[in-house]
Amino acid sequence: MNKSGLKKSGIIKLISNYYSPKEIFYLELPKIKEFFEKHNLDEKFIEPFFKSKNLDDVLKEFDLMKKMGIEFVSSFNKIYPLKLKNISDYPIALYFKGKRIDFDAPVVAIVGARNCSTYGLNVAKKIGFELSTHNVNIISGLARGVDGAGLSGCIDAGGTPIAVMGCGVDICYPRENINIYEQIKRMGCIISEYPVKSEPCAWRFPLRNRIISGLADIIVVVEAKEKSGSLITVNYAIEQGKDVMAVPGRISDNLSKGCNKIIRDGGGIITSVNDILDTLEIIYSDKSFDKNKGFSDKKNNLRLEKEIESLYSCVDLVPKSASLIAFETGKDIEEVIQGLIKLQMMGLIEEPSKNNYVKKLL
Repeated sequence: MNKSGLKKSGIIKLISNYYSPKEIFYLELPKIKEFFEKHNLDEKFIEPFFKSKNLDDVLKEFDLMKKMGIEFVSSFNKIYPLKLKNISDYPIALYFKGKRIDFDAPVVAIVGARNCSTYGLNVAKKIGFELSTHNVNIISGLARGVDGAGLSGCIDAGGTPIAVMGCGVDICYPRENINIYEQIKRMGCIISEYPVKSEPCAWRFPLRNRIISGLADIIVVVEAKEKSGSLITVNYAIEQGKDVMAVPGRISDNLSKGCNKIIRDGGGIITSVNDILDTLEIIYSDKSFDKNKGFSDKKNNLRLEKEIESLYSCVDLVPKSASLIAFETGKDIEEVIQGLIKLQMMGLIEEPSKNNYVKKLL
């Protein structure tokens, strides 16, 4: 709501020297001039700051937020997340849309490449799902790819998804994630430090990453190039003293270079969701777990015909072509294709690209 142009550092000085935002709002011009002079703030902002304090505008904005179901929480408010107050560059205020969240509960950020592989999507979704079955909240920036997949897994498990936006909480960006956005409003919450109707701008997204890492206990990177935007979140996390973990990948894959570098530089390695639960010190069962048989293979609840049992066992999380499956199983290509079609119809596998197949995790 700051429309004066005064930099955040100046606003923080005001907040640290006065009791509340309300007291700051009602400061008279002589007091404002005195404050600016005392703290060596640029005098050109004095007049804009004084004139920007229009009570009618403030009331209109709060009325709009009320109608839209948006809550404004300043850093003075007792419900402001304590985890954020512990970072150096915490937002002065936050906008929330959705349910009130217990941020003292375990929170894991799942981040990674926007243009990720099918394998990356499946792994992110699996991690989001399985963590949620252990009452771990999932947070990300709602970007396409890994971020959205992690939140989608959390939603499927009936967990608490949290999205931090680089725009107003009333705007879904990217638009392709509108279904996830709507589910998050119902099951979790959308967060932003930017006012209502703030459009998505490139410079806002790197800044919002400090909020993601600030609210998370662990940052999990699923797929990331060597110079990925996800590594901005990792850098914030390191500065904030948070744990960082990564899913390893093949050294020849560009999407694995960022993750492998994190592990090489001392980050945690993820070989299963249990590695994350161990770091969070959450007790879990050694058996496959979820809320309705979770990620244990769906085939355990089905009797597969013998001729397609071997086909299902051959399909993996990494896409395989029908010809490769035929070679590995020793079956005729026509028999393989017919079997793969059956498995697709049963919802056990999917075809992310023509003639390439992967197991479905959900």
